[in-house]
Amino acid sequence: MDETKTISGGWLRINWFGVPAGVLMIILPFLGTWLQLTFGEEAVIMEISPFDVGMIFLGEEMLISPLIFWFLLALKLGMVYFGMILLVGSMLYALDHNAKAVAEELVRFSARKLLWLVLSFVLGLLLIILIANFVPEIFTSMMGDTPLELQCDLPYLIGQGKVSVGLDMIHFICPVRMELSRAFLFAVLTLLLGTVSHAYQKRLS
Repeated sequence: MDETKTISGGWLRINWFGVPAGVLMIILPFLGTWLQLTFGEEAVIMEISPFDVGMIFLGEEMLISPLIFWFLLALKLGMVYFGMILLVGSMLYALDHNAKAVAEELVRFSARKLLWLVLSFVLGLLLIILIANFVPEIFTSMMGDTPLELQCDLPYLIGQGKVSVGLDMIHFICPVRMELSRAFLFAVLTLLLGTVSHAYQKRLS
């Protein structure tokens, strides 16, 4: 009877939000990029995430610098590390009822790491897009009367836009398309589970 109660109590002490969040954090860096940016009819394709960056120019894949490669690898390993800590912290209290404080500290330390990464990624992209959309106006105001016309209408993460350049009677228009991938949706799901797991861990008796 005591053994049955112990097993039952152990199940109740598992953080059921932290376990899937930890697993998803471990595999998330390997699910692919989060955003695809396409210029023209697939003339230039950029795929971006905090863990991977790729670009295809006229059908040829461009190589990234070794510095960027090692930086992205460090972010991948860091996310796997935090996912493992969250996974251990979510189950530790169930394995040892004396380790409640340690489990809470592990969950607190790791649960919100992805939240800040996703926010930094999204806000950084929005800032870059906002600046790019205002560059033509700044250029026009600085140059005054000039035959060169610039227009930039980039979509904010999702949708279609265009970049146009005009000089006298010649006009060049390049369509732009942005779309978020399924991997980004997994990232959002993971950060929600991680955020909830931080609050849930404190409620475990």
